[in-house]
Amino acid sequence: MKISKLLTILTVALCSALLANAIPAKLSPLTMQTTQKTRNETKYVVFCMERAHYQRSNVQDLDTREFIREYMSSLDFMHLFFLSEDLQHYQDLFAPTIDIMLHQGTLLPAFTIYDRFLERAKERVNWIEKRLEEPFDLNQEGLLEIDRTKQDWPASMTSADELWEKRIRFDIVTQMLTYDNPEKDSKKKKKSEKEIKDETSTPKTFEEKFAKAKEDVLKRYTRILENAQKSDSIEIQEIYLNALCSMYDPHSSFLSEYSLEEFDIAVRNSLVGIGALLQDKDGYCTIAEIMPGGPAERCKELKEGDKIVAVGDDNTEMTDVIGMKLRKVVKMIRGDKNTNVRLKIEPALNPSATYTLTLVRDEVKLTTKLAKASLYEIPNGENKTVRIGVIDLPAFYGENENGQAKGFSTTKNVEELLLKLKEKNVEGIILDMRRNGGGFLSEAVDLAGLFIETGPVVQVRDASGKSNILSDTNSKVVWDGPLIVLVSKLSASATEIVAGALKNHERAIIVGDKNTHGKGTVQAVYHLENFESDLKSAAKVTVQKWYSPSGESIQVKGVNADIAFPSIYDDMEIGEANKDYALKWDTIDSTKISKLYNYGVTTGSPQDLIAKLRFESDNRRANLDEFKFYQERVNFASEKQKQKELPIAYEVRKNKVEEDKKFIDTYEEKLKEYASQNYTSEEILLESAIELAKETEKAKAEKSEGDTSEENSETVSSTSDSDDSDFDDDDTPKFDIQLRETLRIMRDWLNKPVPVSVAGVALEGDTK
Repeated sequence: MKISKLLTILTVALCSALLANAIPAKLSPLTMQTTQKTRNETKYVVFCMERAHYQRSNVQDLDTREFIREYMSSLDFMHLFFLSEDLQHYQDLFAPTIDIMLHQGTLLPAFTIYDRFLERAKERVNWIEKRLEEPFDLNQEGLLEIDRTKQDWPASMTSADELWEKRIRFDIVTQMLTYDNPEKDSKKKKKSEKEIKDETSTPKTFEEKFAKAKEDVLKRYTRILENAQKSDSIEIQEIYLNALCSMYDPHSSFLSEYSLEEFDIAVRNSLVGIGALLQDKDGYCTIAEIMPGGPAERCKELKEGDKIVAVGDDNTEMTDVIGMKLRKVVKMIRGDKNTNVRLKIEPALNPSATYTLTLVRDEVKLTTKLAKASLYEIPNGENKTVRIGVIDLPAFYGENENGQAKGFSTTKNVEELLLKLKEKNVEGIILDMRRNGGGFLSEAVDLAGLFIETGPVVQVRDASGKSNILSDTNSKVVWDGPLIVLVSKLSASATEIVAGALKNHERAIIVGDKNTHGKGTVQAVYHLENFESDLKSAAKVTVQKWYSPSGESIQVKGVNADIAFPSIYDDMEIGEANKDYALKWDTIDSTKISKLYNYGVTTGSPQDLIAKLRFESDNRRANLDEFKFYQERVNFASEKQKQKELPIAYEVRKNKVEEDKKFIDTYEEKLKEYASQNYTSEEILLESAIELAKETEKAKAEKSEGDTSEENSETVSSTSDSDDSDFDDDDTPKFDIQLRETLRIMRDWLNKPVPVSVAGVALEGDTK
């Protein structure tokens, strides 16, 4: 087999000139070469993927032609620069032997293809520069496909020119629309000189906007080319190896020395910044996760999936960062504590819109992730109320192997809050984990144990097929009353373990989005310094899968809600099911659960209880105005997500922006009205959080003593310059419809639901 492969290599080498006849090859040497360091790193990453990955697949078992396509897509994410003949050429040239080259550690395919990308990008930027000097009809009708990541590359240069003709007009119109409402900052008492200059220099007339837009668009593509030309061999190696790792599953990756440092920072959660985990998605700096308690969460504006398209501060111009290397964007966003950073955001809910956000950089500490609780008084018939406790759990935190976060434990904190709520005579508990992306596995197991006596929580299966059952062995039960777990499509990993276990034990009813995120895999980081001491990079490899006690995989499908609500995430590409090469859903043997809690039902079946609660909730959602109001928001988000093409014509786009902005303004006014109906609640905090608040207030008082300047207060502000502010302006009172209905479901549960045939009568307070 090896001899055959070597002969193939020689044959391909001899024939490459013939293959290249259709595409003129460069005679100059490659701009980058494989070094001994990158060669060894490549070999070790391949070794880790083949030997440690859950699927135990060899590189030669992969679709090597698809791997080449993945790599080229990583360079040209919107399929705009390469031609289809480029793909065919490099698949024919490298696919037969690329597995051998990977085992040898050579990066020849990566650098050869990258050189072609530089050629195509330079040709295209030259074309754009010439085209921008020619006339444009900005009201010419037409549609542009928003997402081309799944499309083929243009078949010819003529086809590419036609595609770019639409793209350039679209970019110009999009840029012009951002000038219609110059950046404002209603929260800050005094604007910086830079902000004032920006406002006064904003183009006003159509001609000024058109000229400025052409200038900005050219700068964008020129910068993409310049960044590509500045890339070094380490960056190209990382893109290439990540394309390879992604063929195994979406969570495996190569971590260069820089990326490994970023990964460690995220784990430590101690960096001064905006409190968001960022990723490069199709060339855009995209928000992957919002860290609880940080500036990004406190502003109530940003959402997972939002794209950062420009960055600046009080003293610099906003810099377009589309196509910029992620590490460079991250460096721009970071800075000294208490300094401002300005971000231009393209919302995931409405990609055609942008808004500008000013955040104050701050240190995101573990204490900002601590659990907290609220005690709600819910109307329950004439002059009666029922007390329900809600515990907001944003993450699973605990002490790691390095002793960090010592003294903080999710389980201990939730137990403290449960005891405090019990002292307040609550009758039901809601565990709100809608924004909980996971964390420490041990804490998830222990947390489930607060609600069950003993029993299995999760099954972990490795590549060899061996399963290990992680169980709660502590018979202490802190809360034995009615329990609801509130989840969303953002609920992932450890959250799904807890929800799945409590559902299998029939201990808690799952309420919220139709299903959770569906991340049912475990990753391990293999430091390459274990192979060679001078290597500071690593391979992050998926090594295990999680299964609920029933034996059903959490992977892809997640945990299904017993009572589901419509959600703005329903049509968004969030969740494991939307990731390429995600590991498949499957099942293993069920583990024995010695005791089922039957949701506390003593007469009838648990399924009848859920059916009755679902019936009553459906009845309210069909009849109460607040749900019709909420459905408007869901429909708006759904419409935006389903929109695959956008009009190019300036007047058409402008009218649509104004129409959507009018809808948002009306929605926000209604939101303020509904917020007056919020149920009465009392905040319940951990003792550690209370002490921290006292220390913070004391520090602020000392800092502000004798300082009455307006600049002393830290603020967060935002303005929309198009058609979407994501509905949650900081001045708008919060009206949480999903939580409000979950509280009603708990009340129904406590009231022992009536038979379905007579259910559905709204209690007093339901329409308030």
